[in-house]
Amino acid sequence: MLRTVARVEERRWLLLTLVFGGTLLFGFLIQAAGSFYLRWTADPIVLNYRTTLSYTSALIGDAFLLPLVNVFITTQLLEWRRNPRTHEIVAALLGGASLTLAVHVYQAANAILNWTMQAPYSWSPLGYAHAGFMFAELSLVLFFWGQVALVTNERPRAFFSHRILMVVLCSVVFLRLLLGDYGYFA
Repeated sequence: MLRTVARVEERRWLLLTLVFGGTLLFGFLIQAAGSFYLRWTADPIVLNYRTTLSYTSALIGDAFLLPLVNVFITTQLLEWRRNPRTHEIVAALLGGASLTLAVHVYQAANAILNWTMQAPYSWSPLGYAHAGFMFAELSLVLFFWGQVALVTNERPRAFFSHRILMVVLCSVVFLRLLLGDYGYFA
């Protein structure tokens, strides 16, 4: 384990590649493979519901923007080298769980159906996989913004970082695509 940490310390590109690749795998490729498989087997689900490959927010956001966000978050956290306290991590995890639950309850209560939830409050296995990724992603993002708040409280100029700007820009574009996919923007 210590050798792995040492190698990552020496080769920052390796860590960033793993972050980008892991986000791409769990945020997009697993869902896209499921979508592709269902289309290939002509499963009735793809005839009645939208799948990953029909969402712009998945094709651009999950496949490109979120991996970039995670790379920028990782590089900024590495730059600061701050040791978080246990309560900071727990707060981010609780916040991520709360937001994930709220989004899924909203989806079910409003019958926003797709291939991961074909009936209200009834998610498919890929729906649970997506919820797991969403929980992890939201927890990371909340942890990051918590760290931004703590660091900039100590050093206000630390907020002026190109990485933080890129996290904001990528996140805004992703949210715009996501809301557009669900009809909140024309």
